[in-house]
Amino acid sequence: MLSPSSILAAAALPLLLAQSASARLMPRATNYTQEAVDSGEALSDLHAQAYNNALARLAANGTSQCTKDNVRVRREWRNMPGEDRIAYTDAVTCLQSKAPLYTDIAGSKSMFDDFVALHQNMTGYVHMSATFLLWHRYYIHTYEEKLSTECGYTGTLPYWEWSLDGDDPASSPIFDGSATSMGSDGAYVAHDGLVLNSTEQVITLPAGTGGGCVTSGPFTNMTVHLGPEAMPNLGSVVSNNSDTPTADNPRCLKRDLNGAVLRTWASFRNVTDLITDNDNIEWFQGIAQGQTNYSGLGQLGVHGAGHYAFGLDPGSDVYISPGDPVFYLHHTQLDRVYWLWQNLDWENRQTIFGTGTMENSPPSPVVQLDDLLDLGPLNDDISLSNAMDTMAGPFCYIYATD
Repeated sequence: MLSPSSILAAAALPLLLAQSASARLMPRATNYTQEAVDSGEALSDLHAQAYNNALARLAANGTSQCTKDNVRVRREWRNMPGEDRIAYTDAVTCLQSKAPLYTDIAGSKSMFDDFVALHQNMTGYVHMSATFLLWHRYYIHTYEEKLSTECGYTGTLPYWEWSLDGDDPASSPIFDGSATSMGSDGAYVAHDGLVLNSTEQVITLPAGTGGGCVTSGPFTNMTVHLGPEAMPNLGSVVSNNSDTPTADNPRCLKRDLNGAVLRTWASFRNVTDLITDNDNIEWFQGIAQGQTNYSGLGQLGVHGAGHYAFGLDPGSDVYISPGDPVFYLHHTQLDRVYWLWQNLDWENRQTIFGTGTMENSPPSPVVQLDDLLDLGPLNDDISLSNAMDTMAGPFCYIYATD
């Protein structure tokens, strides 16, 4: 990807997203019943198809670096043995003790915080832009690598199947506060719900079941350092931000689990429709992010829904959301959905669409496949084309069907 400085200095190329959005292909018919879609049966079938297609490609085109024998398999959290979950959270805690690479950012107190600082710096270039899916793919892969090289973790990144937890996320194996969870909900704080305020709309979310500091399980005593920078407020359109978001602003990890958000925007139907109704990357990424010129008003998309289903501080702040370790389960799930969509029609799903800035603001050049993805001090730059296939380039992984 182009560096931030070169993007901002580049000559503006017009990209009228609202106009290009009219070019959407019509949804394809499916053979799934409504019950199969709503229960997750259809999504499981689509995943099985994508999995088989990926393995067939690997058998035909595998390299010495990635074969059917050494391809790594990412699994849903609740399908991991308890000891593997603990090994994962122990590795995350370990990364929070490693010295930072960003020595000039006061709020980056560890290598874990380096990932937050990088995301904070890159937010305006890697959301609602051509690089959104591939930059985050490389970003979470780099996080997985650091858990291994810095902390001896031998497993893979787990993912969070959002749709399983819409009824009661606090009882989910991810959030139940046990030793094998990712930590609990926040302490209950009575409130009117987060208010998401943008130039186009205001969305008020129903109140979740927490709002305060995480009370049990891993990360109970975790300290958040960076931000807030764009933190929605409870019951107010006024954001709750720091004047110095890159400074060290120590506070507890807060969560506000919200099943209503998952049921509304990240159900099995939402995910299945995202995959089956969108034949090109423009619409797939636009709907996934809830961009108004694709989704209409009042939509979060599965990306936003996952964030606001667990978020408060830092999870609800787009700049610093990686400060909650659940971010990586959420974005691994998003990568899984993208991987699934790609492998259902691989030959036609290796493209990108858009410019290098958020909703093309400020205007920037159209991104090309040979542009570079910038991971700052955490990893080498690679081209977007080199991040397209999870079984090539720096990657060698697929997603399990169970």
